Amino acid sequence: MEIKRIIAEIKDKMEQRGGLKHVYFVACGGSKAAIFPGLYLLQSEAKTFGATTYTSNEFVHALPKELDERCIAVICSLKATPETVEAVKTANANGAITIAMTGSTETGMAKVGQYVVTYSNGDHQVYSDSNQANSLRIGFELLHQLEGWDRYEMAMEAYSHIDEIVAEGKENCLATAKEWAEKAKDEPVFYVLASGPNYGVAYSMCCCHFMEMQWKHAVCLHTGEYFHGPFETTDKNLPMILIMSEGRTRALDERCLKFLNTYAENFIVIDFKELNKGRIPEAVAEFFNPVVLIPIERYYVAQMAEIRGHSMDDRRYMWKVAY
Repeated sequence: MEIKRIIAEIKDKMEQRGGLKHVYFVACGGSKAAIFPGLYLLQSEAKTFGATTYTSNEFVHALPKELDERCIAVICSLKATPETVEAVKTANANGAITIAMTGSTETGMAKVGQYVVTYSNGDHQVYSDSNQANSLRIGFELLHQLEGWDRYEMAMEAYSHIDEIVAEGKENCLATAKEWAEKAKDEPVFYVLASGPNYGVAYSMCCCHFMEMQWKHAVCLHTGEYFHGPFETTDKNLPMILIMSEGRTRALDERCLKFLNTYAENFIVIDFKELNKGRIPEAVAEFFNPVVLIPIERYYVAQMAEIRGHSMDDRRYMWKVAY
């Protein structure tokens, strides 16, 4: 069932229950980063209901008491990690309506979710149909169908530009990414800074692509929080990646860039505004930042993986030992 129809059915159910109260976005690891766009959208734009994110296992063990039949739980995992399957079961047991976002209709999540959204994944992923893109679709449909959001049509049209922007971005940044990767391949630690819609992008780059896939230490920092302690570690040698947004929080990133230009040297900037080139209108562009930037930042790390001879698929523990 397409997302538009799913939300239409949920709307009808919620009207019989007294109206939607809260949306929970639940996942872990890369999937948690992937559902962040929907969270950011609803926290920014929804007027009549709230939105919160939980990591799957915490949702199960420290369940919010607000969770009930007037809540939606959007729960995501590509291959259905056990704790995320349990999160779906927990939300079901507490009366919430569950939307299981997963890699195929055969996963454990697909079998227990009340509604199922599958998304494109793998080596030939269609980014306009990715987990990030679909978490946004859920958010846009909720805003449109429940609150009559005035930028809905503009947002829907923006999806037609995503794959072009990512493909062009990879082509244009390849030389820069290879140069950075060669220079940074032996660095032991990286700081990744972002704000607003891109905080999940920084999380993804640190936890998934540097730490999980390259076994490199990485620190995820909010550009607004950077000046409240972490900037004291900045010098001309520390490797840093600044992920710049197009949207309301760009001012935070620009402040950070100004500081880095003054006191740092070993940093690169990945800027959605430069990638977008105005194709997605400013009125909705900020919400699409992470849909484009997660594949782009991964592409940077993939160049490092190639130079190091350390495959992005190598693991020491994941799927190999009991944990």
